[in-house]
Amino acid sequence: MVYTMNVDQLFGLWTVIRLMGEIREISDTITQSEVLTEAQILLTAFVLGLKPLPRDEADPITRKTGLNEMTGFDA
Repeated sequence: MVYTMNVDQLFGLWTVIRLMGEIREISDTITQSEVLTEAQILLTAFVLGLKPLPRDEADPITRKTGLNEMTGFDA
């Protein structure tokens, strides 16, 4: 299945990746858990915000064309 995302979702995903890198540098376990919780919230929001493409757009096999038109086929 193919999903779409916007710039805000991409920024949230980038923030999660950055926070995961920061966790290694933090020695206090309480602060680590706070950062990890923030990353988990952002990652959950990212996944819930994904929107699936309609089946016709995502699957090249079901793409409709006229008799005189050519279409690509992904194998």
